[in-house]
Amino acid sequence: MTVSDPNNILAGAFANLESGKLLTKAPSSDESKKSEKNEFSVRAATLEDLAMLESIEREAFPGMTPVTRLERDLTRQNGLYLAATRSWRVEEQELGPRYAIATKSEKEDESFTARVKRNLDRYVLDRVARPILPTSYIAGFVGLWFVLDEAHVVTIGLRESDRRQGIGELLLISGIEQAVENDSRVVTLEVRESNEPAIELYRKYGFQDVGLRRRYYSDNGENAVIMTTPPIQSDDYQSQFTTLVEHHADKWGWVSRPGFSAPEGWEADEIEEPTEAASDDSTEAEV
Repeated sequence: MTVSDPNNILAGAFANLESGKLLTKAPSSDESKKSEKNEFSVRAATLEDLAMLESIEREAFPGMTPVTRLERDLTRQNGLYLAATRSWRVEEQELGPRYAIATKSEKEDESFTARVKRNLDRYVLDRVARPILPTSYIAGFVGLWFVLDEAHVVTIGLRESDRRQGIGELLLISGIEQAVENDSRVVTLEVRESNEPAIELYRKYGFQDVGLRRRYYSDNGENAVIMTTPPIQSDDYQSQFTTLVEHHADKWGWVSRPGFSAPEGWEADEIEEPTEAASDDSTEAEV
């Protein structure tokens, strides 16, 4: 390792990456999507996104709502929320805003009461008191707090229908990028002990287990694993991180996000610029 990692922390943090256990083989040049634009973009979230973010939170963390105080966090001075967005689809707009912010279980409930409520929402309430929705569909979000020299990932939440599309990893990438821009030294988070997919993702990005918060989650008393990265400003971490970001782009296509430059060959007018925005909490990623 180089002198930027004198204690050789990164050798352990990225041991699985270097052995190929977590990073799948990179696609061939013919298979790579790196030069293709992913349909999603990442931008800073605002209060106008509140209704949709709360809906995602209800769906991602049933039984624990409210997990965070989103309205407070969206405006806090040392906080930043990022949203993964795409254009609304015609069928999503036709069903009305209340249906758009319903959870998957609410949409699939075929009981008489649920069907009556959906019709009431669509034909009456949406016209009388129309909810404010963002101009773009939001699939998921990541929340960060910046405290001293640490960036703390408060939460990562995804719609169930948008999982397994690389969006959770995209949000983690964006969060780490913003932590670097904020001059944070490390990134920390808590995650359920049983959430193996999220823990595996975090370890892929160099997070290591550093402790345990016993009976941390109020819904079932489950323990939370405390995880933290090595110094993210080091040359070694940045080299490994860049490799992971490139592999994500190879698999899913490149994504417009705050501070990210488009691949060579893309014109500026082809890039969707991110919207300017202000920037018992726990991390529980659904990836």
